[in-house]
Amino acid sequence: MAEVGDVRKAFRHVGKPVPRVDAPAKVTGRTIYGDDLKLPRMLHVKLVHAPVAHARIKGIDASKALAVPGVEAVITAQDLPPHRYDPDNRTRVLLARDEVLFYGQPVAAVLARDPYTSAYARDLVEVQYEELPPVLDPLEALRPDAPLARGSVQALEEGEVGGHITVEGAEARKEEGPRNVASTITFKRGDVEQGFKEAAAVVEGTWRTPMAHQSYIEPHVIVADYDSTGRLSIWSSTQAPFHVRNEVAKTLGLPETRVRVISTEVGGGFGGKIYLYEALVGALAMTLQRPVKLTMSRKEDMLAATPAPNCIVQLKMGMKADGTLSALKARVIFDTGAFPGAPLLPGCLLIGGFYKCPNLEIEGLEVFTNKVSVGALRAPGAHNVAFALESALDMLARRLELDPMEVRLKNAVEKGDPLPSGQPYPAIGLKECLEAVAKSQLWQRRHEIRAHPNRGVGLAVGGWLGGLQPASATVTLNADGTVNALVGAADITGTNTAFAQIVAEVLNLPLEMVRVTTGDTDSAPYAGMSAGSKVTFTVGRAVKLAAEDAKEQILRIASQRLEAPPEELELVDGVVRVRGREDKQLTFRELGRWSTAFGGRYPPIVGRGAVAPRLQAPSFSAQAVEVEVDPNTGQVQVLSWVVAQDVGFAINPMAVEGQMQGGSTQGLGLALFEEMAYDEQGRLLNPNLLDYRLPTTADVPPIETIIVEVPSEDGPYGARIVGEPSIVPGPAAVANAVADAIGARVFQAPLTPEKILHALGKIKD
Repeated sequence: MAEVGDVRKAFRHVGKPVPRVDAPAKVTGRTIYGDDLKLPRMLHVKLVHAPVAHARIKGIDASKALAVPGVEAVITAQDLPPHRYDPDNRTRVLLARDEVLFYGQPVAAVLARDPYTSAYARDLVEVQYEELPPVLDPLEALRPDAPLARGSVQALEEGEVGGHITVEGAEARKEEGPRNVASTITFKRGDVEQGFKEAAAVVEGTWRTPMAHQSYIEPHVIVADYDSTGRLSIWSSTQAPFHVRNEVAKTLGLPETRVRVISTEVGGGFGGKIYLYEALVGALAMTLQRPVKLTMSRKEDMLAATPAPNCIVQLKMGMKADGTLSALKARVIFDTGAFPGAPLLPGCLLIGGFYKCPNLEIEGLEVFTNKVSVGALRAPGAHNVAFALESALDMLARRLELDPMEVRLKNAVEKGDPLPSGQPYPAIGLKECLEAVAKSQLWQRRHEIRAHPNRGVGLAVGGWLGGLQPASATVTLNADGTVNALVGAADITGTNTAFAQIVAEVLNLPLEMVRVTTGDTDSAPYAGMSAGSKVTFTVGRAVKLAAEDAKEQILRIASQRLEAPPEELELVDGVVRVRGREDKQLTFRELGRWSTAFGGRYPPIVGRGAVAPRLQAPSFSAQAVEVEVDPNTGQVQVLSWVVAQDVGFAINPMAVEGQMQGGSTQGLGLALFEEMAYDEQGRLLNPNLLDYRLPTTADVPPIETIIVEVPSEDGPYGARIVGEPSIVPGPAAVANAVADAIGARVFQAPLTPEKILHALGKIKD
């Protein structure tokens, strides 16, 4: 850490806290979001959502809806233009055809001249259903006599989770086995049974985490326009414009050159704003030959978007008397809902990937149920398995009377240690994060805290491997001497501010002379999804290369004009000068004019950068939590929180700390409140933010952030992934703190008062 700190002093912009460049517009309400878009002749669409979890569609009567003034059309699956239909891929089942697979699945679309009319008429569409038995619990779905949630799956696609994580030598696969299994995966190392024989203590249990919604502030908004030239334009609050273009083109049978995707300002995503109904809205625009806008309500979004999955972890772990892990055996079951897409691979990798263990056996199952299909939530699958792993590790430490911090430090993975897949870790900072938390005031006073009745301190770690995708960027010198950087990645977390810092650093410019623009899929250089915490790591590298390329071009021209070799020149605040000779200099304005004016003597200065990274930069977070539990009510109050995270190099420490605090707050929500509740018929009971409980400012304690910097081997200035790891340890850290406070353990998140009272024996089954 000291070495990075010393290097930071040499930088002018990177490594310094900078407010987000887009913050003023957002806080003053001037930012334009997708719902602000209005096009001439635009129609508003509302989807008819199935009121049952599993049924055959026997008929659809739209006559009453069509009689409403202002309604232009009611579209069913049979009315859509020819397109690629794939019953195994939710995004290619634009509207349910013959069978409904989950409560809330769209079966028809009502289009009207205003959104209120379409919402009213939507309720007049009559659909006849023949109900089928729903499958709702993943364990019940595995029974040999369980009804089928859906037909068999022919092919698996990487989909959204593939944008979050990249792993060599591991894949999920479809195998013959129990009913309703979408895919399976297994990892084995050593001799697990022998490892348990060598253990001085063994713990075993089943941990459950529920389906949870990403709860972004802005629900999904999509606008599509199919013009007279056969060109489809889509405005979407998506994290992945190029991915959307690719998928829409494939689904609707269009060349990618005929599809343009504009990523509007994203009002929160967390993995849930990648790809949903863009192809459907595009198909409606093609059918009606008019612009179409879909704005989902909060209820519609919670019913039929892509929440994080329910997960069941059956875990057995053994530890030697000295605190060394000897064996780990896990069965990880993800409820994928009605279509494939659960984060099976990362979950199975990470449950055996935080600690060194010579003997492990991991089985993963992705199981179909008649619930909404799932997607990604900030480090998809990681918090689910960490809840089990970190709880079991604390149980082992307590049973052997060992310090939980020392146990983690003894077993924590380091550079070169293998994942369950055999892939070795690059440089990582898990131990450094634990050591940072160990020095924190919260951890240092843990014995004092425990002296208070019903107070406890919990510790947990979590991490994320990160994704990899090619990326590119351009940096252009303008005629007035300012600089533009153009990227294709949606800015969700302030990455454009970091890119401006990188460009200003390379060119030694004042930050206000740099502007970063996110282009659409026609104008921008390619970038992957804004997911997997990889935007700064991949696109940031491309921006740095583009700025360095622009710098070389600037120096080449200045060398000719100043009659001095490039190595004798320096860039200072928009001026190129000979070192030690302030009388021999050129301004960026002059260079910009000479390379853009009529009769200009030099080509435009356009720096280009492109990368295809292959070396990941995983990030780990260690967190400690102080809680107080009321044993009479089961109420938990979180009193203090400390989070240490290895970020490699914090290009913008202010933004990094915000990510750490935000992720920790989401972890708190998953620990204590968040749960999508379904009844026995598969109906969602809490599709609103009154009944779906999120943490408020009253629930969130002061969160101390400790930035740890173990430089990555491939990131810009040593930066590594940042956004996702901080959500991972929260549920386990809170559960461990609650167990420390009351001496009873809760195995199911969220830790509601009822579950705590049940663990204390005050509520019976």
